[in-house]
Amino acid sequence: MLILLSDYLEINTEDFENKGVFNPLLNIDSNFFINLKLLKKNKIPELQKSYSKVLKRFRNIALLLKYSKKIDDRFGREALSLFNFPEVEGICIGYSKSGTSGSGFGPKLSKNVIMTGKEIIDAGIQDPEIFEIIGLFEENVGPDRISDMIARIIYEDLLKYTRNLMEKLDINPLNYKEKNIKVINGLLINPYNKKPLILLPKNILHELPIAHEWEDIDEVCLRIRQIREEINITIGKEWSKLSNSYKKNWLKKLLLHNKSLFRQVIQEYKAFDIEPYDFNEDPKGEYIWHNISTQKAKNYPLLLHLEENPTFESVYNLVKEICFKFKDLVENKGLYELFYYKGEPRKEKIVQKAFYSVADAYCEANNLDLNPEVNSGRGPVDFKMSKGYRRRVLVEIKLTTNNQIVHGFKTQLKEYMKAEKTKRTIFLVIDNGGPKNRIDSLFNEEKIAKENKIYTPEIIIIDAKPKVSASRYNE
Repeated sequence: MLILLSDYLEINTEDFENKGVFNPLLNIDSNFFINLKLLKKNKIPELQKSYSKVLKRFRNIALLLKYSKKIDDRFGREALSLFNFPEVEGICIGYSKSGTSGSGFGPKLSKNVIMTGKEIIDAGIQDPEIFEIIGLFEENVGPDRISDMIARIIYEDLLKYTRNLMEKLDINPLNYKEKNIKVINGLLINPYNKKPLILLPKNILHELPIAHEWEDIDEVCLRIRQIREEINITIGKEWSKLSNSYKKNWLKKLLLHNKSLFRQVIQEYKAFDIEPYDFNEDPKGEYIWHNISTQKAKNYPLLLHLEENPTFESVYNLVKEICFKFKDLVENKGLYELFYYKGEPRKEKIVQKAFYSVADAYCEANNLDLNPEVNSGRGPVDFKMSKGYRRRVLVEIKLTTNNQIVHGFKTQLKEYMKAEKTKRTIFLVIDNGGPKNRIDSLFNEEKIAKENKIYTPEIIIIDAKPKVSASRYNE
């Protein structure tokens, strides 16, 4: 079952969050990351010197690379040893595929980054900030890895912050005898991954995007006029069709051959400011999805039963029951409101997470030997029996505003042809105002498949378009 730290400790959520601490889910990562710009201007006593530590580490690496003749000489090896950032377990943020593991730099990726850093420094750019924006040039370096890198450098500061909070909140075994919590060296042990839990202040966190701000190469290229002009001259309209990997390599080559332009990029980055994420408004829905979805499931319970040795069909029918209850919550019980912010649709992953949370709550409430799993809210919800049950039921969730919805359905048909005996899929279509012809095309594809005797996923349509309030009808 998904559980927040405040729920696990039975602390009033409001009292907990009023202290400025991030309230994490203990058994799945939340999509936020430590932002260097926010770390730089934070006023938290334990973290006052944290940004300086990061900059000092980068400055030392840059200095070693300046004096190295090649990457495997003494200076190069020393630089590589300083760029050693194993994954940080216990902070419960990021993009791990499941659970709460971090996204550290392995030996190969670290070496690639150091080689890129060496190229940049040999080109005459020695600003330590190059390592803050290294994700612009290096494949597989995104904001989640940068976040883990920062966490590793300031790890001792985060430990101090966590221990002080543990004292302020009186979190210790004596006060939690009934829960039998474990505290080692002043740190609470996460009951799900058995690792020490590291607490984080909300004011150094920002949403963890797929692509956003200075982690988005397109955003940076559009921001700087010279780069934009170079794209128009050399690549033109094809830019949008290129892979991120190609774009990164192209940008690195361009900047390495134009030092003044590279310095402009760094100056733009230094001048760039960012506000802390608004956790109260939560425009992306990344912080509130679990509370809202779980509360709806509690307010509108669902009685479910699964025999001790269920057939594949009975598991499938039970998952369908959950899907139709989710449909009811969205269409009739107001859950659709989570899917919008100020009238604009939120991302598909928030809807996926909402379904995951509802399904998880119903399975837990009915003590079912059935576990919904999800890759951090970015894919189908996968229902599995916990006792080695090999056949699975997947729930694929798509918004009608997603222009890939028909393609996604056709892809599922191909998957069925390969693995019909091991899994079945329910295609849950959330109509949030996309073109009606997408739903028509979906049913047309289903019809064609059935005519060709291809087993198809069951399509369930959920009307999630904003509702007119009852009072409006009386005006």
